[in-house]
Amino acid sequence: MILYLKNNMKFFFTLITVVLFQSLFANTYYISPAGSDGNGNGTASSPWKTLFKATLTATRPGDIIHVLPGLYIENIKSSLAVGVSIEGEGANCIIQSTLTQQFVPIILAQSPEGTNGNQSISFLKFDGNKQSTSWAIGIGGRSNVVIHDCIFMDFDETGVSFSGINALLTPGAPAIYATGNKFYNNTLTNCAKNDGYGRGGLQFGGQEGMLIYNNVLTQTGRGFAKNGWPLKMANEGYIRGCKIYNNKIIKQPYLGNNGGEDGWNFAMEFWNVEGLEIYGNTIQGALDIANCSRGNYAYGLYVHHNTFSQAATPLKYEDGIILETNESDVWIKNNNFKNITTGIVFSPHDYGGGSGVDVHRIVIDSNNFENLGMRGGGQGMGIRWNNTDFNPSTYVSDIMVSNNKIIAVAGANAAVIGVHLPGYQGPVISRNIKIINNLIQGFQYAPIAANPAGNIDSLWLENNKMYGNGNNNEPLYTVGAPTNVIQKNNKKGYSATAPKPGFNFKQQILKPVYYDLKRTTLLEYIAVLAGILSVWFSRKENIYVYPVGLLNTIIYIFLSFDQGLFGEASVNFYYTVMSIYGWMMWSKRDRRHHRVVRITGATKKEWLTHIAFFTFFFITIFFALTYLKKNFAPGAIPWADAFASATAFTGMWLMTKKKVESWYWWIATNIASIPLYFVKHFVLTSFYYCILLVMAVMGLQEWQKRKLKLRTSVNR
Repeated sequence: MILYLKNNMKFFFTLITVVLFQSLFANTYYISPAGSDGNGNGTASSPWKTLFKATLTATRPGDIIHVLPGLYIENIKSSLAVGVSIEGEGANCIIQSTLTQQFVPIILAQSPEGTNGNQSISFLKFDGNKQSTSWAIGIGGRSNVVIHDCIFMDFDETGVSFSGINALLTPGAPAIYATGNKFYNNTLTNCAKNDGYGRGGLQFGGQEGMLIYNNVLTQTGRGFAKNGWPLKMANEGYIRGCKIYNNKIIKQPYLGNNGGEDGWNFAMEFWNVEGLEIYGNTIQGALDIANCSRGNYAYGLYVHHNTFSQAATPLKYEDGIILETNESDVWIKNNNFKNITTGIVFSPHDYGGGSGVDVHRIVIDSNNFENLGMRGGGQGMGIRWNNTDFNPSTYVSDIMVSNNKIIAVAGANAAVIGVHLPGYQGPVISRNIKIINNLIQGFQYAPIAANPAGNIDSLWLENNKMYGNGNNNEPLYTVGAPTNVIQKNNKKGYSATAPKPGFNFKQQILKPVYYDLKRTTLLEYIAVLAGILSVWFSRKENIYVYPVGLLNTIIYIFLSFDQGLFGEASVNFYYTVMSIYGWMMWSKRDRRHHRVVRITGATKKEWLTHIAFFTFFFITIFFALTYLKKNFAPGAIPWADAFASATAFTGMWLMTKKKVESWYWWIATNIASIPLYFVKHFVLTSFYYCILLVMAVMGLQEWQKRKLKLRTSVNR
């Protein structure tokens, strides 16, 4: 205790000494447009003329440079010493410059990392002179720098930049983060450009605990695709525990078709964030976050009680929040999204060059999504996942979407999907996704959708109200279905305010076929072609049916094992064995080299045997699909899949004996498989079975003719 008191008394006396020293030796210096750098002495009665002269002389901590009303034309960059503050008297104190070099500010406050700036800049107006000057203020390596009650307008690249690193433009994390910096009560207008790489009106990076509040940040004053962002990271971000609140942030509505070339729709962009809180803001434009993690904070990103909106339904694509690359521990709560195309976009690109992406512990709760869509229609979602740049190391889990109102704009401009799920191709599995207690209304295609859906595990759909959506208010799954789905107490319906959009041929037929074709590998194409050719050869009673059929079944054994579907592999193994057996049977010749196995019809006794064979396999496969479901394709329907497989098993067996009745069983298989694969959202496979059905009918007719011809020749 005594040691504690000693240490604190020591700190107290040190602080008193510093304050007394500064009060004794610190000065207030004055500048005026009517002053003189040559003859003035910096007093109120004899001020200097330029800010440069004042910053050159006022270098003692605690010094204040007081700017009297008027217009100042600065020809040389001013370097502001540590501890020296600049104060004006409001909007009539105007700082302008003739500096035109890129990245050169009017005021530079630059020190080694971790330096305590202990200074402020306030009550001034900085004019970029019609965008001829690059920056207004650059802060590098300093903590406890406060900029407040200032106006910044018409700078070419950036109004103000806070960098935790001494070198303002060096990317990367600082060794020592800057702390205690603040930017508040400022107005920043038209101070950022987009030249392929968007600049920020206010930029900050390498900061811990920085506060940005009560500002008006507007970026609407430049031509097509030329506006930068009102707020952006500096030095690739590295932002910890910072807060952005109670600001009005306006970005010009997006007018381009392709991001980057035609600008972006970002109002704010931050990378490498931990513990960032954004609340109470009114925002026109998107918030873009990349590489977010919790670190030592309760959350990685907490966005709440903001309004993201446009004045009306947008002409081009406008988002609310965009989450790129690695995102974990993100809370998005109690926000309003209005008159935009898509509320929240996940875009987990693997910018690391193959290292994978981690997206987990995401909470989207109690938000209001209203009037989602785009003029011209066919675009927009409440929540969207861009399923690109997947990687075997990608990890997506623990996504909670709850208590939200997600409503599309009424009419032809309505958005297409309420909640788009994180489906990924390949080995990536999305786990533990919960859609609970939401109102989802008025979306053209479906309330909930996934593409592909077969890579989603553990999906909960509970207590949702889904009104007036396409696909009969049912989830729309493209390419497979989620493995484990729990659906409870969901309400569905239509009304005058939520009418039925109707069937959408493009979304529910053409799109699934397109993605099936896109994801089909060359090996699968070979297998499908071999399957069609084998049916063609069987119709012609050509022995090539078996070697070609073997190609089909062996490929599918390999593909099934590759995806861990051992049940599917065993089914194709049966087909392989029967193909070898059939090949042997069809190859047999008697002494006269005539075929031993010929096309014949079944007797009544043989029919009973066929039915018993079918029944045995139906029961066996039904049992396997019911109790060993994980070894078969996700979304298996036990009774339907058992029927389709058992009829195929029976048809395969009878084909080896050249029984005409084999075609009846094949026809039954194809008729069952067409709707079976369609409801499982394997639309291309469903079309494949349509082709096989037509060929099976043709095969039946051909074999009946051959049987009749053979019987006629024998009777003669």
